[in-house]
Amino acid sequence: MTFLSEHILSVASIIVIVFLAVFMYAGCSSVVVNVKDANASVLPQKQKIPEFIPNTTTLGMVYANELEAHKGESGAFLLSDGTQAFLHRVALTRMAQKTIFLQSYIYKDEFASKIFMHELWKAANRGVQVRILIDDNGLDSDFSDIITLDSHPNIEVKIFNPYKNRSKLLRYPEMIYDFSRINRRMHNKVFIVDNTALIIGGRNVADDYFDNNTHLNFTDTDVVFIGDVAKSATKSFMKYWEYERSIPATLLPSKRSMKNYIKEIKAISEKIATQPSGFLKYDETIKAFMQHYTTKQFDMAWGKAMFIADTPDKIDKANPNRPITDALKQIFAHTTKDVYIAAAYFVPGKHTIGDLQSLQDRNIHISVLTNSLASTDSLVVYAAWERYRDIFVKNGVRVYEYQYEGKKKKSGVRGKFSSGASLHSKTIVFDERITWVGSFNLDQRSSNLNTESVVVFENPSFAKKTKANIQEEMADAWQLWCVDDKIFWKGYNKNGEFEIHQKSPNANILLRFFNVLARVLPEDQV
Repeated sequence: MTFLSEHILSVASIIVIVFLAVFMYAGCSSVVVNVKDANASVLPQKQKIPEFIPNTTTLGMVYANELEAHKGESGAFLLSDGTQAFLHRVALTRMAQKTIFLQSYIYKDEFASKIFMHELWKAANRGVQVRILIDDNGLDSDFSDIITLDSHPNIEVKIFNPYKNRSKLLRYPEMIYDFSRINRRMHNKVFIVDNTALIIGGRNVADDYFDNNTHLNFTDTDVVFIGDVAKSATKSFMKYWEYERSIPATLLPSKRSMKNYIKEIKAISEKIATQPSGFLKYDETIKAFMQHYTTKQFDMAWGKAMFIADTPDKIDKANPNRPITDALKQIFAHTTKDVYIAAAYFVPGKHTIGDLQSLQDRNIHISVLTNSLASTDSLVVYAAWERYRDIFVKNGVRVYEYQYEGKKKKSGVRGKFSSGASLHSKTIVFDERITWVGSFNLDQRSSNLNTESVVVFENPSFAKKTKANIQEEMADAWQLWCVDDKIFWKGYNKNGEFEIHQKSPNANILLRFFNVLARVLPEDQV
């Protein structure tokens, strides 16, 4: 046997040993995927949250008179800037007295996330009951600070619909043999404070949702609601919290303790102090936000707000109820003038395409803003959207695709962009009267597979403001139009120069190649 063959054999042996070690570790490093399968003795004792009257809390008392005057209604103001969205979450956290509920599809252990978790930790220190529910597909690590926080006596963390194997490597075979379950995710995004304030929209918890990423940030839309709609959101949250697929973080093999988190607090505080000007006056900025709330300086609109959410058992049922899809169909049926859609992932499918065609048949104007090939963070979604794109344009729908390069906005108007930007909003305005905001994408995944939540809000002035924000994004986007049965893109680039393109702008050859490959995936699975 030659030296080379011996070397190859040695390397092969090492690979086999490493694979077996990983496999054995993964076998030991696993978690139950249903609390019914867990030994009752290892389940944490359920914390009971004392009942309280929301209007007696700091948040509730500020608008107590308005809530009394607007019985059955809720107040709302728009958050279209990522930094503002982050600061509002922190400000509400600091004002919390009783409860904080956070439900998110994604949690990344990044700088903005750490600051947010630090604020939740401080709230728990003063007695606020904090509950955090994260979909396991969006949890970046079992060793993140969010798992450590579960060790705090006033903080409970659960992961929804978990992978059994905690090793990332062995999740791929699990996706195959348990595809039906793994393919269905909790996509809801809500933040509820003292059963009084609700923030809902498309934002997850990570740097790129709060304008803190140096490479790419998402443009998104959140709304802060005050009033009864927050109570409806709480009821929905509790259904997910108590569902059998919500697994306590204490059952994870990592079992991190608060000691690890406490060590990081000093480093986090020091890092905040060294950040650019946006974070140098962090505390002062938060205090100003709190003062604006208590002195009612936000432009609050009042109207009927309806919280609509899938039930958590949607991930287990072959033919679940679809309350959000049903509600959208009803609103479409009663629309009379125009519809403005900002949809990061727009794959309407045969049912929604029929609703949109019905709108056109009634001479209702439709305007759609979605991602371009260059700006999308999901090639398979864009490939599915292409099947509808040209048809829409040729049939007179005003179609706009977001520019990857983004636009530099004035501070406080819209989110700041660095080298790249991607649309992440899921917002619709009907007849300048009704606003639809939440986690629901106009695609088959949101309709049939994932769980979602939205708020439908009736107020003309608020709807006009939301529509204006969508129109502002459309003005900075590529507009598609048809000439001689061919599709073109036109618009102004980031330097203000007018351009016309015969192919998707800002997309290189490699991106186009992968886009072609992505077209093979069925649209109901994207």
